[in-house]
Amino acid sequence: SAVIRAGMYYAATREGTTTRQDKWAGVLSDLDACSRRKHVKSAQYDHFAGIARQEREHDAERLFRAMAFSERLQENNCATAILHLGGHYTPPGKIIIFGGTTDGNLERSVAYERQAHAGRSGADIRRAMERGNRYAARILTWASAGDMRNIALLERCRQEGRNAPDTGRFAVCPNCGNLYPSEYADWYCPACLTEGKRFVLFE
Repeated sequence: SAVIRAGMYYAATREGTTTRQDKWAGVLSDLDACSRRKHVKSAQYDHFAGIARQEREHDAERLFRAMAFSERLQENNCATAILHLGGHYTPPGKIIIFGGTTDGNLERSVAYERQAHAGRSGADIRRAMERGNRYAARILTWASAGDMRNIALLERCRQEGRNAPDTGRFAVCPNCGNLYPSEYADWYCPACLTEGKRFVLFE
């Protein structure tokens, strides 16, 4: 009887996992694509931060490091959602890292963020909502909002240029990856209501 019960339990859990994967197939694919994109961007922004440090571009260095940290948090959020929905996530094994001057890296980053965001246009969030998966929609919304903030912050850093005062400080919510200039940090994260005192500062 113990063997029969064990067999029934295995069949039930296997069937449940398969059913979840079938139900959320499109959502899982969107979450996986988001995770991989965030993984690549975090590695690229870490590399750009190293270049900015060598060039003594301190504002750009802090911004790239803050963005890399935010991207890793969002990758982890997407990967966790994939596991909760019965899927599996494996980070990309090979990443092509670009180099160049900090000025060029800022321009390259703005162009990439704009192109990637325009290509999705919130379609992944709509698919999750249409499937009734508000959990995945929330995670994807956080990720998409992060992309838009990256564009704004990169544009500001690029426009201020080398002659701007060294004032760039940034805060990142450790829960959702919300990133903004530290002078605008609130008591709570507006995206997930995490207490502001938990924010990670890049100063």
